[in-house]
Amino acid sequence: MKLQNLKLENFRQFYNPQEIDFAANDKNVTLIIGVNGTGKTGIFRAIIFALYGEQRLQQDTTGEKVHLVNFQKLRENSEKPVIATVTLQFEYDNKQYILVRKIAESEQNGEIQEISQDASLSLISDDGETNEVIHDANSVTDFISQILPARVRNFFFFDAERLQLLTDLSSNSSSTNIKQGVQDILQVSNLQRSLNILKRLHDTEMRSISAASGDPEIERLSQQIDKDQSRVNEIQKENTYYQQKVQAAQAEIQNVEKQLADNKQLQQDKKDVDAQKKIKETADNAVVTTLKNMIGDIEPCSSILARDMFPQIMPQIKDMREDQRDLFSKQVLTQSLQNGVCMLCGNDLGNHPEAERHINKLLENYQSSELSGILDLVERANERINEDLQILPDKMNNNYQSLVKSTEEAEKAQAIIDRKSVSLDANMDMARNLEEKEHTTLPELHATVNDNKAKIISNEDKLEQLSDQINENQKNREVKLNEQSELAIQRSVADKTISILKELQTIVSEYDDEARSELSQQVKYMFNQLITEQDQNLIKEVNISKNYEMEILGENGINLLNDISMGQSQVLSLAFIFALAKLASKGRDEIDFPLFVDTPFARLDSQIRDHIVQKTPGLSSQWVLLLTDTEFTSREKTSFIKSNGVGYVYKLQKDSDGQTSILKSTFED
Repeated sequence: MKLQNLKLENFRQFYNPQEIDFAANDKNVTLIIGVNGTGKTGIFRAIIFALYGEQRLQQDTTGEKVHLVNFQKLRENSEKPVIATVTLQFEYDNKQYILVRKIAESEQNGEIQEISQDASLSLISDDGETNEVIHDANSVTDFISQILPARVRNFFFFDAERLQLLTDLSSNSSSTNIKQGVQDILQVSNLQRSLNILKRLHDTEMRSISAASGDPEIERLSQQIDKDQSRVNEIQKENTYYQQKVQAAQAEIQNVEKQLADNKQLQQDKKDVDAQKKIKETADNAVVTTLKNMIGDIEPCSSILARDMFPQIMPQIKDMREDQRDLFSKQVLTQSLQNGVCMLCGNDLGNHPEAERHINKLLENYQSSELSGILDLVERANERINEDLQILPDKMNNNYQSLVKSTEEAEKAQAIIDRKSVSLDANMDMARNLEEKEHTTLPELHATVNDNKAKIISNEDKLEQLSDQINENQKNREVKLNEQSELAIQRSVADKTISILKELQTIVSEYDDEARSELSQQVKYMFNQLITEQDQNLIKEVNISKNYEMEILGENGINLLNDISMGQSQVLSLAFIFALAKLASKGRDEIDFPLFVDTPFARLDSQIRDHIVQKTPGLSSQWVLLLTDTEFTSREKTSFIKSNGVGYVYKLQKDSDGQTSILKSTFED
């Protein structure tokens, strides 16, 4: 496929009709240059929409609604349908085609609604006549998918800034899709389909033979084989579904882990703030407790102020205590008389009148029980003050030190919270979202992976058992059929079919092995063509497994995929794409696939940029680059001029909001 011309009308930023011619042949590089927001990705989207009818790109936010009709045109034609049209002219298999795809939308009450889509494909005859050959959108997409299958288009139409081909090639989650895509390009899938057809033919023939045999046991065995084979197909479909769920979960895990890795500082700030809040809460509680303790110490402190007068009054207190005659309580004397028994000595007062008289005498002479209580209070106060004098200064000092320490800890924690909250507050929703993903989403995704892997393993055990049953029943059926000579001709047909099937299986396996081996060699060759001289010896060997997982081995035999730089990784991805296209071109010198790249130089240093600019035109039939102004500096301009491969240069000019013009330019502009 070679792209020839693109026309846009009312599509995204392109209000007025716009047109791009694509370079080919000796000067096969097309440059489209514009600052962010002028429509580079809009052109990329237009190509994908024209070819496959898809409105969304990989980089679109999940769930975000994508509208293709120019917003200004919709506003000018409120409540009326507006049609956006993309017309793509291309060459394939020495034939010229014009593909037209349209989408109609309208704006009503501020909401944009899609009304319809339409597509047609026309063939340009040798005399220049245009004949419409396909006028159904789905049929157009099917035709394009035969040229370049949708699941491999990302090898040739991609945003280099988001290119994760190497991640996919080293990941179980994506290698299955990569394998299917590569096998589509290398025609292995066609051979596999042939195998499936032969298998169905053989099964049909064996059912016919079984019916013709008239033997109930042969028919029973055939029915059981069909039943088991049907169950095998069901389980294989289940496993495909489970594998898709595993792949989707693993892809989401990679996405979440990348988000977490890209926002490590934000996550750390969130954790630090949460930790400091706990520290501050603990310190604030300690301050409150210490203040309560200090308030409790105020009363003993006030009593200590009277400590100087106690040395003077205590001798007097002692004298007063000695003068007291109430060596025991007045209540004891009164209670003894009431009970008739002395509570001190236990004598019966009725039998000892002298004791009763003595108690009465004591009561008569009892002078000051109230004074005794006061003396008790004074003496206890003196003792408490002496005790407080021993412990209170240290206690108050400790409380003060604790108060200072806790206050400083609270202030320090608050300072950290304030400092980190400056950036955190602006991204608080993201921080909470990342925290939820780390602690909730990731475990759930891992559980999904493990659960579905367990189901796959369980199903594989069932498949093994069913395979054994099918083989056993087939052997038993063979024995029975051999007893019936009249079925020899039909048996011969079935035997030849199975023989061809086995031969083709061997061919498919060998072809796949050879394709992977040649692909590995071509990846290494292409990498060395694209990379700078200093990295020419970086890769010793490239290995691509049966599942199309790639290993890049260095001189020490260690896999380098996780150790190479982002620039080297992008070069390696390009090398894989060029190698794949080279094999798909069946040995021709020219690789008959365009390379359409958005933001091609985002991850590349200047030296690698220069080298790729010089080498890529010779490795691809077409190279279309959507460049930002920062990717097309004077250095890149000089490199492209030296390459002598640029056929067309376009610049995107933003005329107003929602309006961009595509202007043909030159290196002198």
